[in-house]
Amino acid sequence: MTSPFSSFENTTLTFQVADGTYATNAVGNRSLNTKSEIIKAVLKPTTDTSTVNRYANEIQQFAGADGHATLLEGYLVEPQVYPKGVEFLAEADIEINVAIGKPETGRFKLLPVVQSPYVVAMGIDAITPIRGIFRRN
Repeated sequence: MTSPFSSFENTTLTFQVADGTYATNAVGNRSLNTKSEIIKAVLKPTTDTSTVNRYANEIQQFAGADGHATLLEGYLVEPQVYPKGVEFLAEADIEINVAIGKPETGRFKLLPVVQSPYVVAMGIDAITPIRGIFRRN
């Protein structure tokens, strides 16, 4: 089943998730190997001021001293559910088309979001919300 938001896709997120293997460097330290998980989504800046206020501290910390960050909300397009290993508060590289022909890149921090009880009760899996903070490069 395809997402009802397929024709509105405007974002590509690339998360680095653990692949279950390790590499050992010359001094014997082990580091986790990662693989890329790509998520396509439709995102737009939130207009709900209460939501922005709720995440104000998180937005300010993620933006940094000289940065500017925006709270984005939307829905997953492909895949339609979060892939294994992509967890809330994870960071990803983002490319978003905020205007036609004007892609912007940056970092995206995935925030917790609650699925609608109606959607859960009806067993609808084609509508998965996504929320996060976008910081421009």
